[in-house]
Amino acid sequence: MDEVTLSKIILLSMERDALNNLIFEQTFQNKIAGKFRELSKNQPLVIKIIGIEGEIMPSTLGKYTGMEKSSLTRMVDDLEKKGIVFRKTDPDDRRKVLVSLTEKGFDYYNCLNRITTEMADEILQFVDDKDVEDYLQSLETMVKLLRKIDASRNA
Repeated sequence: MDEVTLSKIILLSMERDALNNLIFEQTFQNKIAGKFRELSKNQPLVIKIIGIEGEIMPSTLGKYTGMEKSSLTRMVDDLEKKGIVFRKTDPDDRRKVLVSLTEKGFDYYNCLNRITTEMADEILQFVDDKDVEDYLQSLETMVKLLRKIDASRNA
């Protein structure tokens, strides 16, 4: 790859990360500030992911969050102690563990979902449906490429 293309990829990636943090992550953290005092910074995100998936293996949670296995285990342990999630053995493969939301967890998830929907309405008012479609397509392309690179590195 030539230096100009590499530089462009680096700068665009950094700007994308900065804008994503500013528009989505900081806005989300500001909206939930004070509402979920018993949760650590990353726990609302994990609750959202589990709520969307229904049941999820901790390794899949790790893929979505980028968290190390030990950190994720501590987080799930903490959420379990708080009565927000529970673990069970996968009925199809007893070697696997699945994490699900409790009733209290669903209450958190529903509240987080309302906040996320409000946020999306606020943010997406500045773009049209075609922009959203293009954004989704570009996200799918980026994730596809990154998965391919990751799989090749770990092969």
